[in-house]
Order: sequence, then structure tokens, then C-alpha cells
Amino acid sequence: MSTTTTTKTTKTLSVVKRESFFDDSFFTDQWEDFDKAVQSVLDKFDDSGLKVDVGSRSHCRDVYSKIRSSKIDEDLYASQALQITEKDGKFQAVMDVKDFSPSDLQVRVVEDRVVVEGKYIKKSEDGSSMSSKSFYKEFTMPNTADIDSVSTALSKDGVLTVRAPKREGGAATPSGALSTSVQQQSQSSVQQSSSSTSSSSVQQTSSSVKKVSMSSSSTFSSTSSSNFSNMDSFDDMAKDMQDRLVFSHDNVNLKLPGTQ
Repeated sequence: MSTTTTTKTTKTLSVVKRESFFDDSFFTDQWEDFDKAVQSVLDKFDDSGLKVDVGSRSHCRDVYSKIRSSKIDEDLYASQALQITEKDGKFQAVMDVKDFSPSDLQVRVVEDRVVVEGKYIKKSEDGSSMSSKSFYKEFTMPNTADIDSVSTALSKDGVLTVRAPKREGGAATPSGALSTSVQQQSQSSVQQSSSSTSSSSVQQTSSSVKKVSMSSSSTFSSTSSSNFSNMDSFDDMAKDMQDRLVFSHDNVNLKLPGTQ
């Protein structure tokens, strides 16, 4: 019994270290995404109605940080600021990872997915003990993204970004388009074949019927002609047969016993 082994394509990305997230122009196109991520956490855990914008950004981040610190021990994911964006064929992810150990932070590309792994370590107040939790996030990239050009960067204040540009060469083929085209071609071929076969069959059948009709007519004509040509000798045959029957009758009567 043979065993099939499937090998997955895996690539570990180098995490580039950058300056603070909102002070580094490298992250400019993801500032808005991170604001949305912080807003979603505030909407979930804060009842004050805070709204993140350029003027309130600093204050909202402080409130978010307090929420995160109070909730992370319960759940690593529920209070994490994280935003995924797919636009114009590009893939972007931004997330807060400042509570994870930088040495244990790893970003990999596995097939068409981005995998982010980390470890949260908590020490006791007196430093006599510590505990750790593993962090794992997986994102499937759109089929238009260039998987070979995925990059990742980490800001000084613990914001991780992952980017995949749009693959050059145009958009991906919509699902089902190819199969629909093949199906239409197949149906067309079947229809043409059926039409040709039907037409050929009708022509052959018509031709056969015509031949049979001609043959029957010829036979009838030949037979009729033969019969009519022999009508002259029919009377002679009948007379001869009658004479023979009478003769036989006479012979039989002579041989019958007990007759007078």
C-alpha cells in the first residue's frame, strides 16, 4: 500500500524593524487601518463612545492599551487590535503585538496563507514565576496577491504589518468561467454531431427506401410480364392435367374390391 506525502511550500519572512508606528512614514498607508482596529476594540469594551480620529488618536490608544492589559490574560485575541484589508488585488494586515516576545515573533508564508506566531509571557509581580501562552493567526491571501513579494515590518511600539502587492499580469480568472466555456463548446459539438448524424441517417434511410421501392417495382414488373407471357399455354396444361386425373380415376376404380 503506497503512501502519498504532500509537501507544503513554506517561507519564513524577515521582520524589518522600524520606528514608532505613527512617526514612521513607511506605515502611512496603514494608519487608517490601525485606527479602525483600535475603534473595533473600543466599541466592544468601552462604553464612553470614544471615536478615533487624528485629534483623538493618542487618547484612544491609551484607553485601548488599558483595555488590552486587563483582558489579555483572559483571551489573547478578543481585545487585540487587528485589521485585514484586501483592496485592488492587494493584501494588508496590521495588528498589535507589543505584548508578545519579539524573539518569538515569526511570520511565515504557507502556500497562499500568511501565518503569524508569537508567545505571550507573563511574570509574577515578585518575578519568582512566569507563564506563557502561544499566539497563532492565519490569513488567506486573495488569489490576485503576489505571494512571492510578501513583506513584513514591526514598529518600535509593537505594531506588526504584513503586505502583499497585486500580482503583475492582470486579474485572476473568475471561478467557473473556464468550465462554463468548455461546457458551451462541448454542447455545441454535441449539437453539431447530432445534427450531422440525424441528417446522414435520414438521407441514408430515404435512399434505402427508394432502392427497395425500385426493386419491388422491378420484381413485380418482371413477374407480371412472365405470367402474362405464359397465359397462352395455360389451357393446354389444364387439359393435359384433366386427362391424367380422369385416367387415374379410372385406374383406381378398377382396383377397388367389391365393386361391380
